[in-house]
Order: sequence, then C-alpha cells, then structure tokens
Amino acid sequence: MTNCGNKHKGIDVLLFTDSEALPPEWNSLIPPGHFLQSQQLKVAEQSSLPDISFSYALVYDNNIPVLAAGFQLLQLKAKHLNHNMVEPWKYVAWQLYTGVARPKLLVSGHLFRHDVHSVFCAGGISGYDIYTYYKEAIDAAMRKSCASAVLIKDMPARLDKYFCNYEPGYMMLRNDISMEMDIPAAWQTIDDYEHALKHKYAQRYRKIRERWHELDIKELGIAQVSEHKDSLYALYQQVTNHQRVRIGLLSPEFIPKLKQHDDRLKVWGIYEGVKLIGFFSAWVYEDTFDMFYIGFDYEKNKEYNLYFNILFFAIEQAISYRKPKLILGRTALDAKARLGCRPRYLSTFLYIKNGIVRSRIMQAQNNTTTNEGAWENRHPFRKNN
Repeated sequence: MTNCGNKHKGIDVLLFTDSEALPPEWNSLIPPGHFLQSQQLKVAEQSSLPDISFSYALVYDNNIPVLAAGFQLLQLKAKHLNHNMVEPWKYVAWQLYTGVARPKLLVSGHLFRHDVHSVFCAGGISGYDIYTYYKEAIDAAMRKSCASAVLIKDMPARLDKYFCNYEPGYMMLRNDISMEMDIPAAWQTIDDYEHALKHKYAQRYRKIRERWHELDIKELGIAQVSEHKDSLYALYQQVTNHQRVRIGLLSPEFIPKLKQHDDRLKVWGIYEGVKLIGFFSAWVYEDTFDMFYIGFDYEKNKEYNLYFNILFFAIEQAISYRKPKLILGRTALDAKARLGCRPRYLSTFLYIKNGIVRSRIMQAQNNTTTNEGAWENRHPFRKNN
C-alpha cells in the first residue's frame, strides 16, 4: 500500500498492487457484482496476462472513501509492433526505444474488455468532484508507476467534458468506435435478417454462408474450454499475427479463467471434421449479446470465409437469445457496417508525458484521409427495416 500526496486539500489516495491487500472499505464502497469487487479483480490477476501488472486506487475525501479505480500497467515491448507489417527502420527504432527506455503504459480501464467499469464513485457527488477524485487517482498511479503515458479507456460519459475542458494535455482519440446493431423484436431466425437486407447484400450473405453449413459448430463448456485452451490460443494468435499494433496480448489462461468464474461468457468451437479451425466467444447479458474474442485458421478462412461467417453467426445467436442489442466491437468498421451495424462513438483519452511526442501524436490525430468514414454510407437494410 502506498499513500500518495495530492494537490487538493483533504483528498488522499491509497494505492495497492494486489487485490488481497485491499481494505474492507473497498468492497463496502463498491456494490455487489461490480467488476471492482476484490474477488472479480483476483480473477484478472490469476489470468497470467503477459507484461501486465495491476494497481488499485482508493480515494478518500476527509477520511471518507469516495472513489475506487482499477488500473493495468503494460510494459511495452518490441513484440507489440508487428515487424511483418511495418517498415524495417520503424521496427528497429521501436525495438531500440522499448529496449532502452522500457516504457510503460498505464491503462485506466481494462485493455481486453469493454463490458466492465473500472471506476466507481459514491452516490450524491457532483460530476466535477468525480472528475477531481478520478484525476487524483490517475496522477497518483502515474507517479507510483513511472508510466510514460496513460490511456483512459471507455471513460464514463459524464466525465469526458471535464477532460476536454480542463486537461489540454489529454487527447480524445479519434475513430474509437463500437459497431453495434439493434435487433428487431420481430426477427425470430437468421432468415428474418436475410429478408431485411437489400438485394445485393442478401446475395452476398447467401454466397458467404454457402459452405458454413459444412462445418460443425459446438458450444464448449468450462471443461472443454480448459482442455482446448492451447488450441484456442493458437487460433487467437493467428488473428493477432495479422494486426499491425498489439497493445497487450492475452494468455492461454485468460478465456478459460473468465469462463470458469462467469458462465455468461459463451464459447463456440468451429470444427472441420474433428479439427478445430476457429472459435467465437461472447458475453450474453440481459439486454445485450456482446462479441468477445475470436480466432481462426487463416488458410481455412480462404476456403470457408470464416471471419464473415463468424460475424453472421453472432447475429444469428443474438436473435436466438432474443437480445435487442448486438455489439461487434471496435475493429473492421467497414466489414461490420456492411452487415448493418451502426457506430457508437466512445470517449477514450491518451496522455503522453513527453511533450515532443505528445505534440506529434496530436498533429497526427488531426490528419484525415480522403475516404475516412466512408463506411458510414453503407446502408444494407431495406428502408422499411
């Protein structure tokens, strides 16, 4: 535990690096079932996420606990940039920088989940005061960790205006978008989705789905997810191997550990005969079907259109589970717009300590490309849908 100084009189921040060291008032402040409850935090700690450590801030105002925040600290390494997808000199420069400077990224939020809240404040507190407490927690964690930058991921909507107005060093990241689809109550099967599509999109749907029915799709239980964790992880790695930047990587234990502690996480295996060639996972909540991690064999993807079929399978399951909202996540905006998803713009902020680097990144943020946002013009549904 560390007691950090602060610039606001009466406010104190206690920092912890282990959920088992959290004081009783931590769980007393946080409602039951919340992600920040210590037993939930322990699950994340036990997932053996590579290059990641944890920090927890409990903020007091005049000795009364008022805010709790969870952080992840990522040790940035050369492997987080894909050397096969960048110019060689850029990779060498990144390799030298990470080897010498050993930079660390402090993440307020959860790098690998968007369905949980990593900040909780007591009731009856104004938005500005919540911002003040939260900023004190971030500053304390930054000082303690000696992080080079902080990423505030999925910030509570009511706080973004304060960071925009009072924290000029923090930049809101452009094009941080969640692609989502409203599922009409009238849809009973995936056929209803197909009938709602315009002609060319329906043709494309049928073409992609032609060979999907040759595969065997099985929901995996806790024992099966644990048994096949290495195969699932290898398929996940095939996806990350095609990403230019990987801000953090999962461990083989991550999905099995989550599945073991929360059966709302569903996992399906995609089999060609007896061979596992892909998987799909999703959180099934009361009003939402939320796609999680996927993995697939890229050679088999050419044969079976696995990626797009996984997306269509997500729609099919959202309909089957009778969920009014489908969330397909942040990546592949154009592909998901073709399916009928619409954007929900998110509030994610980045602060970089180094002023020169921060200035260059801010300049890059202001650059736009000719076709940026063109995917928003895709309207695959008939007008009466």
